[in-house]
Amino acid sequence: MKKTLKILLLSAALLAGLFFPAAKTDAVTTDEILEFIVTVDVNEDASLQMDYYIEWKVLDDDAYGPLEWIDLGVPNSHHTNITPLSDTIDYITDNGDTLEIYLDRSYYADETVALEFSMTQDQMYQIDKYTEGETVYTFTPAWFDGMDIDRLTIRWNEENAGAWQPDCLKNNGYLEFTASVRAGEKYTMSVTYPNDAYNFSPEREMGGGTDISDPDFYNGGSTKKSSVFDEIAEVIGTLIGSSVGLAFFAAPIVFLVMSIRWIVRGAGFGSSTTTEKKITRTKIEYFPNCPSCGAVRVEGKDSCPYCGRSMIKNKEIVEESQIEKPEQYMHNGTYKYGNVPNTYIHVSVVNIPVRHFGSSHSGPSRSGSSHRSSCASSCASSCASSCACASSCACACACASSGRAGCTVKDFFRESIHKRRVRVSKG
Repeated sequence: MKKTLKILLLSAALLAGLFFPAAKTDAVTTDEILEFIVTVDVNEDASLQMDYYIEWKVLDDDAYGPLEWIDLGVPNSHHTNITPLSDTIDYITDNGDTLEIYLDRSYYADETVALEFSMTQDQMYQIDKYTEGETVYTFTPAWFDGMDIDRLTIRWNEENAGAWQPDCLKNNGYLEFTASVRAGEKYTMSVTYPNDAYNFSPEREMGGGTDISDPDFYNGGSTKKSSVFDEIAEVIGTLIGSSVGLAFFAAPIVFLVMSIRWIVRGAGFGSSTTTEKKITRTKIEYFPNCPSCGAVRVEGKDSCPYCGRSMIKNKEIVEESQIEKPEQYMHNGTYKYGNVPNTYIHVSVVNIPVRHFGSSHSGPSRSGSSHRSSCASSCASSCASSCACASSCACACACASSGRAGCTVKDFFRESIHKRRVRVSKG
């Protein structure tokens, strides 16, 4: 019986691989995020105090029923003190790199629910990531494969911050990164600090330590009865094993080609890479009043909020020697230019990799730095193609895209998961 089941499952999987890629499905847009705000304060121990505020609108309740709970991706499993702050949240279940947020009631089409919670998030920084002596936080909030985020705002406390990317505005002591994020897209920002700004620790860097919240950490020696799901897992394992076998034969050829390219490009032996900061300053002069309707310019706006006319009178990139006190314009942001009315200096700071040939880098080493994983450094790209990172990865981004019922468009049996609404509790 088991042998027959395996053969049937294997055949079904192979047929799915042949026919499903060509199949077309009409995705139903069931929800819309009107507002997504994350406020971040850096604690003295370099962990982050994060407050989430989300306004979620239900557009359709026919496809999967009313909105009852939300699956939200969070940076990694190293978080504590998860606290609901709004009455619209009944309770929150922690699943490591995602949170299941159960609502106070069912929400139907054309209804909007505002929910808010806070948590303390750790393992979010990398010491000496670009430049020795500087520590970088990189953050990608949860994204959604099936819906838009009309307005995403990340408010990051600017205290002790040395540089940040991309450009943003400053408001009441916070760096404000804003964006409109379409379905399936994501937004990443970073903030850089001197290594002595907070109690940064190599053991608590991104990707460091052991995730003791992972149930498998405790269940390594347990035994379970075989089930149909075990059989399915075995078939999947067989398919993966076949792929690994093919990769084994192709690996020597790929290695040879990559080695040749590595040496030819100068990225191998006898070379090293550092970064240099490139500062671009743009001088912007605004009209005090709109040339079209005469309205007074609104601070921080490049266009008239009434008629839409551009309020920029002149805009040019200037060199350091062309402005007064250039040392005041060294960090990302937009600054008032001295006492010149309606004139600002917009500063963009970018870290550019610079490759050095002829000798290997021999700077001072730091104990514990060898534990950095490739997953941590390439999280932003790897998470785009993967539904979830391994628990040991601890990527500083939402490793799984988020959804309204615990799955994404990548899930194979999406509709059945939505209908069952299975609650999974940790531990």
